[in-house]
Amino acid sequence: MPWWNTGGMNTSSPADLAIAFRSFTRRLEQAGDDDTSPAAIAVADAAVHEAVVAAATQLGSAATFEGIAAAIDHRHLADWTDRQLTELQAEADAVAKAIRELDQQRS
Repeated sequence: MPWWNTGGMNTSSPADLAIAFRSFTRRLEQAGDDDTSPAAIAVADAAVHEAVVAAATQLGSAATFEGIAAAIDHRHLADWTDRQLTELQAEADAVAKAIRELDQQRS
């Protein structure tokens, strides 16, 4: 059965994940505004930090969006396992969720 008929999607490709991590800097800058509560910012910051550290640890990279993206780009496609991609996708999803939640706090 094709993946599109199973109710779920396969994990993103490494290239997709590198693009996602690079986009998080811009997306974080655009999320929230001057009236966003400090508590919401703190929650988002903690969630982003946790996900970035986990992804960087997995990749052996700097704990920055660009460091993670560069490490992804430098690994050959054949060197990835499904589990690694799934775990990295989960960290990207956690960052994206934190950004969405912060953006929803906009006044």
